[in-house]
Amino acid sequence: MSDNQNSFRYPEEIKPEFIKTEDIVFRDGSSVSASEIWRFMTEEAPVRYPYAYSNNRYYGRRLSKDIRLPSSIKHNYLMLTMNDRTSKARENGTPIIFVQGGQSVDPYYASGGIALRPASTGAWARGKEEGLNLREEELRSNDVREKARKAIGFEICQSAGYEHIQEGDLPVDMVAPYLCLRCSDVGYGVEAHRHGKRKLDLFLVDYPLDHQREKEWAVEYVAKNLRRLTQKIGKLAGKEVTEEDLREEIKLHNKGRKIAIDAADSWWSARVTPTNGADRRAVFQMGGMEQHGDPNASLTVLKEANKDIKERVKHSIKGEGVADDAKRLFISGSCVFPNDFRTEEAGGIIVANDNHWSDITTLVEETGDPYEKLAKAIISYPYEQPIEERAKWTAGEVKKSRSDGVLFLYNWGCNTQSAVARMLCDSIHEETGIPTMIIEHEQRGEQTEQLQNRVNAFIEMLN
Repeated sequence: MSDNQNSFRYPEEIKPEFIKTEDIVFRDGSSVSASEIWRFMTEEAPVRYPYAYSNNRYYGRRLSKDIRLPSSIKHNYLMLTMNDRTSKARENGTPIIFVQGGQSVDPYYASGGIALRPASTGAWARGKEEGLNLREEELRSNDVREKARKAIGFEICQSAGYEHIQEGDLPVDMVAPYLCLRCSDVGYGVEAHRHGKRKLDLFLVDYPLDHQREKEWAVEYVAKNLRRLTQKIGKLAGKEVTEEDLREEIKLHNKGRKIAIDAADSWWSARVTPTNGADRRAVFQMGGMEQHGDPNASLTVLKEANKDIKERVKHSIKGEGVADDAKRLFISGSCVFPNDFRTEEAGGIIVANDNHWSDITTLVEETGDPYEKLAKAIISYPYEQPIEERAKWTAGEVKKSRSDGVLFLYNWGCNTQSAVARMLCDSIHEETGIPTMIIEHEQRGEQTEQLQNRVNAFIEMLN
C-alpha cells in the first residue's frame, strides 16, 4: 500500500492551467494562491499524508483522480490542511465546538467559534499523525474507534469524535449539537462527556418534536436556546455577540446554500454526468459551510465548483470514472456512505444524500429577529418532519435527481432511522415507482465489503 507505484500523483501537465485559477480566501482575510496549493498538493502533502494518495480502490477517502477539476483539488487541499488551520486558530484563541451532522452552523461562527461535525474532527485528527501509509492510517483510525466504543458503547455513531476529545488529541472546547430527530444518540453522546477524562462545556440546542413547525412556542423555544448558545460561545471567544453578527452570518451561509442548490440543479439535469460521486458530494456539502472549518474558504471553492460544473454540463464533459449509462442512486438515511469509486466500477453513481441536504436546502429569512428566523428554519428541516412529510420531500428530491433507485442506509444501533426506514421506503416507492432497498450497516467497519456487495447487487438489479 505504501509503494510509490501504487500512489496517485497530479501530472505536471495540468499545472499551467490550474495556477491560473482563483485564490482561496479565508475567514481572517488571508488567502492562498493556486500556485501554493499546487506546491502543497504535489510536494508537501504526498510526504506528510501518503495514505491520501493511495490508489487502493477499497479506500473511500482517496483523492479524486478528476485532475481537470480545479475545485476538487482545492477541496482536497482544505481537507488535508485541516490540522494546520484548525490548530492555528485554536492557538490564537478561537474556540472549537463539536456539533452534529445535518445541522446549520450559522450561530457558532457568528459567535466567534469554529463548528466541526464528526467527519471534520476526523479530518483534523488524521492530520495530527504524518507519514502514515494506508494500512497504518486505517489501523490508527480503527484503534481510536475501538477505544471509544469501549468507553461509551459500541452502538454509538459519534464514538470516534468522543475518543479524540477525551484522549486530548483534539483541543475541543465545547460539545454543543442540535438535539435533532435524525439520530438516536446525539443527546447520549453529549452526556457521555460528563463522565470522561476531560471536563469541557456541554450544551444542547433542544429540539421540540411532533409537528413542531406549526407551533409558535416551538420557534420561541429554539430561538431562546440559540441565544443562550451564542452567549456561551461568545464568552469562550471573548466576544459580545450581537443580532447583527448572526444576521450577517446567516446571509453568508445563505449564499452557500443557494449556490449548492444551483450546482445540484445543474448536475442533476445534465445529459452527461459532470463529476464522479465523490466530487459531487464534496460540492453539494460545501453548501453547509462547515466541512472545512472556514465558511469563507468553503464559499470561495463552492463558487468555483459551481462554475466548473456548469462548464462541464455545457460541453458535455463526463466526470472521471463514471460509466456512460451509470445507474443513479439516491442515498437516504444517516451517516452511511458506500464507496463512491467502487460503486462507479460496478456501473452506478451516487447522485444525492438526503441527510445533510435537508439543512442545506433550508434557507433562512434574512430580515427580522435573526434568532427567530434561524429557529424557524431549523424546525422546518424536511429530514426532521413526520414520516409522511419527510417521505414526500425525499420523493421530490429523488425525482429532481432523476434517480433510478433509492438505498436507505443506517448504522446498527440507530433506533430512529431503523424505525422509519420501511415506512419511508414504501412511501417513496409509491410516489416515484422506482426500486428501494434497506441496508443496515455495522458501525465497526467489518461489514464494509458486505455493504458494497449489496450495493453492487442493487445496481445489477437496476440494470
